[in-house]
Amino acid sequence: MKIALAHINQKIATLEENTKVILNFAKKAKEQGADVIIFPEFSVTGGYCNDLFNNKDFVVAEFKEIEKITSCISLPTIAGAITNDKSNQGYINSVVFFDSKKYMEVVASKYVLNDGCFNDLNYFKFAGFSNVFKLHNKNIACVIADSISSIATNLEKVSLLKIDIAVILSCSPYYKGKFEEVKTAIKNSAKKISIDVVYVNMLGANDGYLFDGQSLYVDKNGNFKAIGNMFEEGLTIVDTEGQIIEDRINDKTKELYDVLVLSLRDYLHKNNFTKCILGISGGIDSALTLAIAVDAVGSENVIGVLMPSKYTSKESINCSLELCKNLKVKTKTIAINEIYEIYIKNLTSFFENKEKNLTEENLQARIRSNILMALSNKFGYLVLCTGNKSEDAVGYSTLYGDATGGYAPISDLLKKEVYELSKYRNTISKVIPNFIITRPPTAELRENQKDSDSLPEYDILDDILEKILDRKMTYEQIVDSGINSEILNKVWKMLKNSEYKRRQSPIGTKVSKSAFLRDVNFPISNGYIWKPVKEKNLCQKIKDIDKE
Repeated sequence: MKIALAHINQKIATLEENTKVILNFAKKAKEQGADVIIFPEFSVTGGYCNDLFNNKDFVVAEFKEIEKITSCISLPTIAGAITNDKSNQGYINSVVFFDSKKYMEVVASKYVLNDGCFNDLNYFKFAGFSNVFKLHNKNIACVIADSISSIATNLEKVSLLKIDIAVILSCSPYYKGKFEEVKTAIKNSAKKISIDVVYVNMLGANDGYLFDGQSLYVDKNGNFKAIGNMFEEGLTIVDTEGQIIEDRINDKTKELYDVLVLSLRDYLHKNNFTKCILGISGGIDSALTLAIAVDAVGSENVIGVLMPSKYTSKESINCSLELCKNLKVKTKTIAINEIYEIYIKNLTSFFENKEKNLTEENLQARIRSNILMALSNKFGYLVLCTGNKSEDAVGYSTLYGDATGGYAPISDLLKKEVYELSKYRNTISKVIPNFIITRPPTAELRENQKDSDSLPEYDILDDILEKILDRKMTYEQIVDSGINSEILNKVWKMLKNSEYKRRQSPIGTKVSKSAFLRDVNFPISNGYIWKPVKEKNLCQKIKDIDKE
């Protein structure tokens, strides 16, 4: 049997367009000799729709599109859709089988709810598990699974149904290393239960989540018979009796860069923006953001704005112009000295007898933000925020200043990853001047300023953040790893005290398991002082309480 695995990049809630995509892909698969085509979870709705699932008119409109697919489909089709339960009292996250003889049946519902980034229990009911249906003499059962753990759980349960092929539909967001985890989980489960496994995930970006569009076919011995291309819309055709293929390991740096490019491109296109604009400072963050933007939508659709102050060095201006020239980006230069002096003049009476401090530095950042937003309002550009995760973590940004924007492409990248990806981009074509990559990081808001004046060196900061956010290490474990306790205390204080800024930051591309506002949320009113707590002392306290 020949199975077509569909990598589709749908737009959320454009139901009629999504239906056309499904019908067109089924037609193409039939032309290529496929016996069945498989689409991912939420194929008809285009992805996870949050509170649109509470809009009855929206759901009824989706039901009508399912009827349209039923009457028009030209090939047996498996797809993710929303259906209602038998009592018509709730909605089910379902797998639907469309037969080319113009009938449709619900063959599965999601078994493990809330197994990923989204809140299934807010919208969907549990309604059984999976039915077995026969296609080309193969017994098939379908499941919906988003997390690695639920893949294994679902496959173990479905193995009790005495089937030949298990089909996994997913709408599971990307994070670094995810697909290797998926491949390993499916390979191990297929061998364990001795059943062929098909996996199809959604493609494209929606609201900062990126879906890799990966697909797999793994036989019952754990061998790969198909591995689809990441981030590419199209079809992968696999013959269940076909040859075994070698596993393919992706270049991690290239993969991460491609994720950022696709996410920004989709955000612009799906939200009806044609052009984007950003401030170019001569720093590494704006340089990488500019390169990503050009690769996403073309240099003709990107505007770089230089906004020098009296603290901006000639090297920063020259490197910014060179960067924009290398990327063939149109530039505008708007000096902020006069605007800044007007602000200071009008605030003099209020600032009397007060020494200069962060206030004057932040004014510069806020003036630049106002200029970018004015250009955005006038011409309809999307303003890109250039902040990274390391800075966001410790609040090294100005609220309503450089933290402003409509989208933040690199907000989930640590500073070390910003450097890594900048160097990678230069291997494609050398566009980022070497001076930008090698210079000490600086915001240039006062004379001879360096980021290290306020922060630990970025390699130390990134190490601490990974240990706190990703590895969930205890205070004692972090100190035992070689981190100075004073530096750890400083980072922790900045991390917890900056939550209010992060809550007001623009949406950005999620690439890690510990993205702020998605996976990591601290209380804004947070008085916790982190101290070492030895586990053995804690256990002893519990024992003492039990004795009492």
